[in-house]
Amino acid sequence: MKSFLRSLVCFFFPPLKKYYRFKKSQTNKVTRFQWCRFWLSKDKRCYWPVHKNSEVTHPNNVFVGINSNAGTRSGCYIQGNGSVYIGNYVHFATNIGIISGNHGLYEHMTHDNKEVKIEDYCWIGMNAVIMPGVHLGPRTVVGAGSVVTKSFPNGYCVIGGNPAKLIKELEKDKFIPTKFEEEYYGFVPKKDFKKFAKKHLKQNKYYSEIINNAD
Repeated sequence: MKSFLRSLVCFFFPPLKKYYRFKKSQTNKVTRFQWCRFWLSKDKRCYWPVHKNSEVTHPNNVFVGINSNAGTRSGCYIQGNGSVYIGNYVHFATNIGIISGNHGLYEHMTHDNKEVKIEDYCWIGMNAVIMPGVHLGPRTVVGAGSVVTKSFPNGYCVIGGNPAKLIKELEKDKFIPTKFEEEYYGFVPKKDFKKFAKKHLKQNKYYSEIINNAD
């Protein structure tokens, strides 16, 4: 009965149909209010869902890939000073810090900016902090409470601690990649993302890569 009523409502209100399709791309709750607010807003630089208690700075320096939940949980802080690249199907727990620019040691109003790159299928555990210049290869699992100060570009591993160290290497042939029924770049359907980027993301640092690689 519930499914029938939802279908009936969606028939008379097509925007709701789009919202329910979008929900199939999310592992965390994103409300209808958040979805509507994004599409009604003029500022679409931050094109992915962000929890009301999370923060993204310098969104023009941030890229978030397909079905990644970068900040949909509370307490996350993505600092885009030096640019942040987040790949596909990357998942954040709560209270994650992604820092791409440190204050200068002798002049705290200056920044030493370095790109943070987090490749596909990484999992970042609760209270972890990723520091400037770090590159995490595909399927890197970051343990809760870790402070990641160096890169693990080969991926397929579990890291943890402060500073984070290699705990375990993962067998690539055992990895099972996720693929959701619906694929979205944040709020935007995958098939529409290039068109969306041409209209709203021309100032994004990764714009050329978006245009060249988005389907």
